[in-house]
Amino acid sequence: MNPDFDPAAPELPVRLQSWLTQRWGKPVEVTGLRRFPAGMSWVTIGFTVASPGEPPLKLILRVGDPGGLFSPYSSRPEFEALSALSSVSGLPIPKAYEHSDDPSILGAPFVITQCVDGDTPTPWAGANERGEAANQSLGHDFADALGAIHAFDWTHTPLAEWVAGSEGPITPQTTALHETHRWARHANLGVGPTPPQMHYAMRWLEAHAPEAERITIVHGDYRVGNFLQLGGRITAILDWELVHLGDPHADLAWAGLRTFAAGTTRIGGLIDRDVFYSRWQARTGLQVRQDVVRYYEVMVQFKMAAMLMGATIRVQTGRSRDVRMAAMGFQLTSTLIELNKLIAEAA
Repeated sequence: MNPDFDPAAPELPVRLQSWLTQRWGKPVEVTGLRRFPAGMSWVTIGFTVASPGEPPLKLILRVGDPGGLFSPYSSRPEFEALSALSSVSGLPIPKAYEHSDDPSILGAPFVITQCVDGDTPTPWAGANERGEAANQSLGHDFADALGAIHAFDWTHTPLAEWVAGSEGPITPQTTALHETHRWARHANLGVGPTPPQMHYAMRWLEAHAPEAERITIVHGDYRVGNFLQLGGRITAILDWELVHLGDPHADLAWAGLRTFAAGTTRIGGLIDRDVFYSRWQARTGLQVRQDVVRYYEVMVQFKMAAMLMGATIRVQTGRSRDVRMAAMGFQLTSTLIELNKLIAEAA
């Protein structure tokens, strides 16, 4: 990978056009590249593809920037998850067209998906402007979509290969430990100075790891702010770079963190927790286990702290020059305080 990958490089559309022409076996013209400013992980670029005699196609190019928050990247998980889930009727996800991890093509891994209309609501802005009816509608869609993802039978798709895992097979007995150790590695625990609370939290998570009732697709970043909406309905669930197999309670806990609740007791500031859980249960056939939710609230808060530490490490080592990542270090103290609270509540 090229550590100086430049999404604004003039040769990018030329290289993309050449590759798509070869892949699709027909002349392709790539125009209108426009980078979206949000996000500190994958670079997101909108563009248009046109071929003779065919209507223009609006697409999204997502590139795993080597300086991004979760680098190094692979485009395979996002592409395979979106492709597999495309068979789920009514699930609002973008169509996946292409992907590659070959850095010689664009300089970094990338995935190409459908461009979907809509805007990105956040839990801390816009709730009052949207109104209660729109919030409820979005909340229902938010719960139902997550239920559809967790209900999907992935065992006869390419995702079945993911079970191998980096620490051995992902099973109901091992999945919580897999996630604990994954984020401990991301935070470089044990390498250089580390907040003692992170070591304490890791050992707490290891000691209290629950057994999953079912291994499902886990989105990994399922929250308000990672979907598009239009007219009070979700049009696309976005940001699949952390998708993996695991306990679905991890997504329930992440979506329901107080950090994303806009100062309310609602999930993402949108929907009452009981209603969210009820709709999710109806779609999955599973029961929400409150003790497991509390465990995963600790887990995902640990994950959030690991993300902040990882961002700081990337800046310190020169792997990123994004000032936003440098600023993430200021959030670590409040994140660890919340981690303390969640451990106490789960005890």
